[in-house]
Amino acid sequence: MNAIILYTRQQGNATSFEFNVFDNQFATENLAVRKVLMAMLQSVRHTLTELEIEYNDSMLVENIGAKRAGELLRFLGATKENSQENRSNDVVVSRSFRAKLTDERYDYFYNLTDIAQLSHYRLKAGDEDRIVFYFTRYLQLIAPDQTSHDAFLNGLQSFSLPYKLVPIM
Repeated sequence: MNAIILYTRQQGNATSFEFNVFDNQFATENLAVRKVLMAMLQSVRHTLTELEIEYNDSMLVENIGAKRAGELLRFLGATKENSQENRSNDVVVSRSFRAKLTDERYDYFYNLTDIAQLSHYRLKAGDEDRIVFYFTRYLQLIAPDQTSHDAFLNGLQSFSLPYKLVPIM
């Protein structure tokens, strides 16, 4: 297996690791991609408190079916009170919500078989992003400190996933 490419950038004391889906040429359900997400989750688990999800109704229903989509959104914490519509020219293009990241919800992300089941999500420490998946373009970890940085790279090694770090400015 070729090494996966991770683009890195310093953001103060934090390090951003970006896994670009196109550059790595893996399907989002590929085991290597899933291992990247798993290593990211493990490295910042102790800091994660919130999740934020943006989705398109028809895309989600097409991917997993109407009944399962409703069940999944309720499970992840979507309610009428915390959901908002994102509109373009009076047409709802997506919906989003924010909820507490419980252990069960963490497990959902850790055990995802396709990291693109939801089109855009953020796992947060309070208001700060820690893990971002953006519309099948990239998966990003913002490791807040050296401990999380090292834990992520050690996680990749423990999954026998070779990687190459490419610094960007």
